[in-house]
Amino acid sequence: MDILMLSDVYFPRVNGVSTSIRTFARELVRLGHRVTLVAPDYGASPSAPVDPGIEVIRLPARVIFFDPEDRLFTRSALRMAERALAQRHWDVIHIHTPFRAHTLGLRLARATGRPTVETYHTYFEEYVAHYLPWLPGRALRWF
Repeated sequence: MDILMLSDVYFPRVNGVSTSIRTFARELVRLGHRVTLVAPDYGASPSAPVDPGIEVIRLPARVIFFDPEDRLFTRSALRMAERALAQRHWDVIHIHTPFRAHTLGLRLARATGRPTVETYHTYFEEYVAHYLPWLPGRALRWF
């Protein structure tokens, strides 16, 4: 199978999401599948690991003011990526995060008619509460 994965985070950003995606992708490659991952460009980083057999496409992204370790895809990068990725064949599209990568994945699924799987690896109420502690817990649960 040709699998397209999309995420708003991946190595060199070290966290559970990056680790989970890498584990899934490596195992899928080991089983004979072809995996392409779309992830943010973090700039030049000598510590960014190379994953043999996994095609990683880095899109231009900007720093998020309240979370400087993460990145947000630029809108122009999403438009260019959508056009280019829609020309390729995917058996399935796997979206790992609910932000701009999610939007790109859904647009590609509609454009190509491919099935889509969505998995999220973060408990967002707790994550947001960590970075924005002034938000009331009730509002976070509702959101």
